[in-house]
Amino acid sequence: MIASHRVWAYILRHLYEIVATFDRKLDIFFWPTIDLLVFGLLSVYIQKINNAAQAEFAGVLIGGIIFWSLVYSTQRDISVSLLEDAWSRNLYNLFSTPLTVGEIMVGTLLLSFFKALLTAVFTTFLAWLLFGFNLFSLGPFLVASIVSIFVFGWAFGFITASLIFRFGTKVQIFAWSLIALIYPISGVFYPVSVLPKILSVVARFLPVSYVFESFRTIVVRGQTPPIADLVLMPILNVVYLILGIVLFIVGFRNAKARGWFIHPS
Repeated sequence: MIASHRVWAYILRHLYEIVATFDRKLDIFFWPTIDLLVFGLLSVYIQKINNAAQAEFAGVLIGGIIFWSLVYSTQRDISVSLLEDAWSRNLYNLFSTPLTVGEIMVGTLLLSFFKALLTAVFTTFLAWLLFGFNLFSLGPFLVASIVSIFVFGWAFGFITASLIFRFGTKVQIFAWSLIALIYPISGVFYPVSVLPKILSVVARFLPVSYVFESFRTIVVRGQTPPIADLVLMPILNVVYLILGIVLFIVGFRNAKARGWFIHPS
């Protein structure tokens, strides 16, 4: 049974840390802003040298970086919240309370949702203010994309956290870098069709690749994405989420059996 007051207590512990620490604020606002400025200004330059003939390209770059920032921050926050308690040697205190693994998972999901939503709203407003790109012009597809990104980010974050449970803080770099393995093959800025054949096959098993492919179909061609892609997206997301939850629970139990919570290393 998941108790809402314990979930809220878990979230509140991390909200206090966000308010009190400078680096957590950087994660939410600074780095996404830098990425947006770099790719936004690049798109403006490309538009100018092409006499605005490729105006859609700007939207592809700006929208791509907003969506990818959402993927990255969602998955990162799940594993980093675990690491923060490991670094501060707080895991033993945390799990000596009635807090259950289910409540931790729910609290972590809500926390990552809150932080990623702040990032998304801020960068979307900045994109409109500086470059005139309105992400809301995507209509209903925007909602489907954000839901898909959140679910995949949560799944990937749980998978990363399960590795930290199993191998300890010596693989803590995975919290920031493991997602980079799929960055080049997710079709963030270019179609999956340009990838080498073996990589394009792998990309077809990533739900986020359908988000970016569908996004380009709307922005560049002005067409509705293929129904098959829209159907595959949620199916793959559910598979990844189930896998992530199972691995997280298995990793949690393994860490508990090893006594890792007492001396996390």
